Amino acid sequence: MPLKSLISLGVAAACVLAVAPAAGAATSPAPPTTTTTVITTTPSDSIGGLPASSLDGSVAYVPSSAAKHTAFAAQKDTGATGYDISWPECGGAMPPASSIAIVGADGGHPFSQNPCLQQEAAWAATANTHAQYMVLDSPIGFTSPHVLQYAYHGPAGDCTATEYYCQSFNWGYNAAYSAVQNATAGGATSTKWWLDIELPQASSINPPGAQCYTPNFWVCDQSLNSTVVLAAELALRQQGKDVGVYSTQKQWGAITGGLPLGGPIWIAGYDYPAPTYCDVANASKYWFAAGAPEFVQSLPATYDPDTAC
Repeated sequence: MPLKSLISLGVAAACVLAVAPAAGAATSPAPPTTTTTVITTTPSDSIGGLPASSLDGSVAYVPSSAAKHTAFAAQKDTGATGYDISWPECGGAMPPASSIAIVGADGGHPFSQNPCLQQEAAWAATANTHAQYMVLDSPIGFTSPHVLQYAYHGPAGDCTATEYYCQSFNWGYNAAYSAVQNATAGGATSTKWWLDIELPQASSINPPGAQCYTPNFWVCDQSLNSTVVLAAELALRQQGKDVGVYSTQKQWGAITGGLPLGGPIWIAGYDYPAPTYCDVANASKYWFAAGAPEFVQSLPATYDPDTAC
């Protein structure tokens, strides 16, 4: 069942932003009108293990009401420094003890695992502020087994090959649910999570036109990309997590069209002093997602350095 049908039933008001395409934007084909039975449920311990709905959309399984959105606690250590690490640092020494420690929960894409998570989580646990992050992308166009499992089945129901909103919601939601389970098993238990929304390469997003819905890291349809992000945020909040976004103004705009998610942001990979990006006077240049910066990441040396705003 397409997510846009769920919105009218009051599943998650915030998702309206994701499923309302911009004027002139391409959309997925509309399914036949059906009478839908909606069953509220919670995710099982087996990802993708929600009861199956029929492909004609006659039954839809939706998440139970999300917990009230909570922003990160105010950062009291302005100017505090630390590092973020993930699978690329596997096999090397851990960074020195620091006030900030952020660990990647996956191997660079949804449903993968950071093979060094346990070691890195142990390092992070000593920091005053520690958190996890997870990478998101789009499932549209892919036919690998894990996409067929986690995008085509989940809390938005069972999706057909052209129900792109349905696939996007399931993918983001199941990815975040899976990431928390894997992180917890690896000892990374902070309640603070960051959604990593970026373009690995300039070509990692499809151009508008015939190639829009072909497989790539992100598709050209910003409403579908936003649906992935909103579904992941919803799944994290349902598991009692505080959620922020790691990106840049340019990448966030290209991927989501500037989705005003709210909450804290973590500004990626800049080479000017952190106060330049923390200063509200520069918000129009560097801030995004209708949020304020919690951290600024500088260009890496041995490790990626981070500074609290």
